[in-house]
Amino acid sequence: MNKLLLTGKLLVLCGGISIATAEDKINFEKQIYPILENSCVNCHKAPYTKEGRTRPTKPKADLRFDAAFGFVKGGENGAVVVPKDPSKSSLLQRTMLDEDHDDFMPPKGDVLTAEQKELVKKWIEEGADFGGWKGNEEGKPDDAKVTFE
Repeated sequence: MNKLLLTGKLLVLCGGISIATAEDKINFEKQIYPILENSCVNCHKAPYTKEGRTRPTKPKADLRFDAAFGFVKGGENGAVVVPKDPSKSSLLQRTMLDEDHDDFMPPKGDVLTAEQKELVKKWIEEGADFGGWKGNEEGKPDDAKVTFE
């Protein structure tokens, strides 16, 4: 009788796990964007004018993280996300460098935690899907894409 009860519990547990993993896909807007907004967007957003300046401040490395098209377009050094390949995605790789490395990100502000890096990694492995999130489309080029193809 104990084996039957144990088997039943395992089946329920396994069923729960398979349901959880099917629903466990990363939601960019709710899970990834808040991380980037906290650590990256301040330097990588649409051009804006700082108080007392006449020229707009442009996004660092011509890279925008405040809009889906910005990720797809990339910046001065090309694409920062390679869907399904975190090892080729500099968005993640630069956060994993030694903090005194010149290319470490973010150079100022909150460094990503191990859990946040793992979440970004999983999002990239899943294909870097933005869901319905488009972000700030100010300055979006006419030919800009908002999904990775």
